[in-house]
Amino acid sequence: MSRDFIFPHSRLVRGHETYYTARLGGQDLILCAYDPHQPPVARQHLQDATTTTQTGSFALALYPATYENVLAFDRHVAPRRGLVALTQEAGLRHGLGTGNRVIITEADGAGLAAPSALGVFPGIFRAVAEAEAPNWFIQQSIVRELIPEGVDPAHHPGLGHTGGYGPRQLLRSGLFAFISLGGYHRYRHPIGADADHAIVTGDDEASLEASLALNQTALRESRDYTKFTVDTSRLFDFPHTLSAAEEARLREVFQGRTWEVPNVLPDRPGFTYTFDEAEILRLGRKYWVACRVHRQLYDFIAGLKAGEPFDYELSLDETPAPTPPREYLFYLVMLEEVMGLPRGGVVSSAPNFGFQKRADYAGDPRRDLWPLVNEAASIAAAFDQVVCFHSGSGLGVETGKGPGVDQVLAEATGGRLMLKVSGIYQEILWRVLAASPEPAEQALFARAWEETHRVTRLLALIYEALIAGRSEAEARALLADEDRIAQAARAWGDPDEAVRLVRQTLGYGPHQAVLAHQLLPAADPQRRRADDDFFRHFAYLVFRPLRADLYATMTAEGWERYAAAVQRYTAMRLRDLGLGRAGDRGA
Repeated sequence: MSRDFIFPHSRLVRGHETYYTARLGGQDLILCAYDPHQPPVARQHLQDATTTTQTGSFALALYPATYENVLAFDRHVAPRRGLVALTQEAGLRHGLGTGNRVIITEADGAGLAAPSALGVFPGIFRAVAEAEAPNWFIQQSIVRELIPEGVDPAHHPGLGHTGGYGPRQLLRSGLFAFISLGGYHRYRHPIGADADHAIVTGDDEASLEASLALNQTALRESRDYTKFTVDTSRLFDFPHTLSAAEEARLREVFQGRTWEVPNVLPDRPGFTYTFDEAEILRLGRKYWVACRVHRQLYDFIAGLKAGEPFDYELSLDETPAPTPPREYLFYLVMLEEVMGLPRGGVVSSAPNFGFQKRADYAGDPRRDLWPLVNEAASIAAAFDQVVCFHSGSGLGVETGKGPGVDQVLAEATGGRLMLKVSGIYQEILWRVLAASPEPAEQALFARAWEETHRVTRLLALIYEALIAGRSEAEARALLADEDRIAQAARAWGDPDEAVRLVRQTLGYGPHQAVLAHQLLPAADPQRRRADDDFFRHFAYLVFRPLRADLYATMTAEGWERYAAAVQRYTAMRLRDLGLGRAGDRGA
């Protein structure tokens, strides 16, 4: 089988220069054919040509598709920039964020059975291009799914479960895929790159500072992204005693004021909010540190971007319960008028609507969800923001977050919405492998199922030993002790592997171990299914160890089956959310 492939849709002509992307001998390349007797048009912006062939009026240069070269291609070779801040630059206030966990990095090329593979990107691209829908084409959690290059993996065993690469490699791989798929002439819009979920945590000032340092390292490596999503919801109720000056500022901003918020839907009544002194001080204490950190990281990112436009999203969604709308408004007012974050600096925000990861919405969409979404969308619009829905993947691949949910989101927001999906694209891959006509691909699914079952047994053991019957504070203290984790996992296997797996899982919260305890009894090793609940929830933990074998096994036909399934799912979400042509709107 040939290890060489030229991506046909990548063809781009600039004057006498013709460009293609290719994978030759396992290396990602940018090819440039040109007339050596003519002055350069754009190729001077690319670096480190590995081969230059010249015959008369024809020359061919091969440039490595490095991080620097794909960025230079987008900024200087392409006829227009493909990578921009979709809201601040392109004026787009709706769209879909697609988390990309199945990535072909520079290091993966040599091990591919199919040199044409571009991971998850082809299926996403086909769907958003056909629908002409705005898309954050590149998106992963930069301190959970990714691991920054500037940190020691030994000190952060819970990071990097998608493959052990960092923000720069994700951006490189996504841009290489966009160029290879013909993004500059086959897609109406530019794309965004979301440095997603910079999650700041801490129980005291020391742990908060350590978390800030980690996130700043990740953000620094993400400086060329166009959107930054920061989550400080784990700092709600962080211990803080308000000073007299802070209390006075809160009273000055909130006391005696009434906020009249128009409904985002013109034919519906608006909303009115007032706060008494006790509530002002209670909410001020609850949110002070979380808002302070938002201002700190917003300024940090603005410094990194050095005047270049960027989109900033604040996340409030990783909390145990839905965000009360009046507290959502209080939070946004506090950010602007107390902390001084500029109006228009935040383009989108994501309250908690009761969505759980990989689960359908549990309530009645019209009775319970519609009013909450409509009020939140109205508040966001009053601050010149768009409401964003996180944890957008549901129970399966047929109905998003459950029957009728996407339609309710579109209707209640008047189409001013953004939504993010991520884990579902790995789940689709396992489903494709389980149903594959290729025995080798079926065998990969069987291995993944068995490994996930083994890992879920570990998490269930951890629940029984360190969580069951204890308060949240007691459980968190025990889970922070690696010796206790290793001791609890002694009957399971390798203690070092156990610590790493528990760290990876608990990055999403201790409830993951509770879920393992609840779901494991239904697993049937004699009847392995890709839609088994325990497998759907925890297969992400075994993706990285199986990644090399998976890429060495999947054929071009297997990748095409995956692309078709990803396209079907993404197109369904775009249609039901009314995004792109389905929503019949422009910017």
